[in-house]
Amino acid sequence: MVKTLARAVGVLFVVLGVAGLFADSLFGLLYFDGVRNSVHLIIGLAGILASGREENAVWFAKMAGIGFVLLGIVGLARPEWLWQANLTEAESVLHLIVGAVASYAGFTAQAIQTVRLGSRQ
Repeated sequence: MVKTLARAVGVLFVVLGVAGLFADSLFGLLYFDGVRNSVHLIIGLAGILASGREENAVWFAKMAGIGFVLLGIVGLARPEWLWQANLTEAESVLHLIVGAVASYAGFTAQAIQTVRLGSRQ
């Protein structure tokens, strides 16, 4: 499951990064600029690469989950802390959703793997 999530998040962010090269916004909810496009592409490629191995996918899901949850919270509570990012509320909510799903997948995958390993002994 976590490998699929890493690949899906990776593809989503690559699509966002590429879309940002051709448009300034997506439905007036998500906005693009050079820095955001670069970040989306880097995260997307990292997710796709991490999806090849379970351990890498778990690590990606945990790190992306924590990062996106923090970004979403700060974007909603203290947007001025994000300097010139100018995130919309929709973007912050999207970050929270992606972060929550990724965190859940990353941290429960580790627990499931530990239980499976423990039951073999």
